[in-house]
Amino acid sequence: MLMWHIDDEIMLKQADIKESDIIYGMLEKSRHHLGPWISWVDYTQSSSEMRQFIKTVNKKMKEQTDVVLFIWYRGQVAGSVALYDIKWHNQSGMLGYWVGSGFEGHGIAQRAVKGMLMYAYYTLMLNRVELRAAVQNEKSIKLARRLGFQAEGVVRQAEWIRGNCRDQVQMSLMKNEFH
Repeated sequence: MLMWHIDDEIMLKQADIKESDIIYGMLEKSRHHLGPWISWVDYTQSSSEMRQFIKTVNKKMKEQTDVVLFIWYRGQVAGSVALYDIKWHNQSGMLGYWVGSGFEGHGIAQRAVKGMLMYAYYTLMLNRVELRAAVQNEKSIKLARRLGFQAEGVVRQAEWIRGNCRDQVQMSLMKNEFH
């Protein structure tokens, strides 16, 4: 089970099937907050679907295509940070992150993402980490910029969320740019 402490408040941890009810409960409380930005939020409607999601991501971790960790803040699940679609031949992966309602404004996402980037660059030995965020998701874009990500352009009509097709900002950070 992959797990490590970022600092005294934050731990990144691979999900255990036994935690699916807790994780689903936090997601349920955060639907209004997360729904406009993350498409799968509307499709996860039960604790059993969360269990299946955890099984799927843990399988992908064994296959070494994804690393999906949940963010624990002061003993409570607060969100997730993930490195997915890892392309070993290109030494690259895609980053995703979110924090639930009530957990914003504590620097949780920034510290968790920085921890995942350290893992990506110094353990997995990746060279490039990419992310995409809806052009309207100013908080996510600001966070990425604070960590050194640079915008590469806009991917037009890249994701359907709640009946709308959204453009996304494509950003990247190379290992030699990470501080």
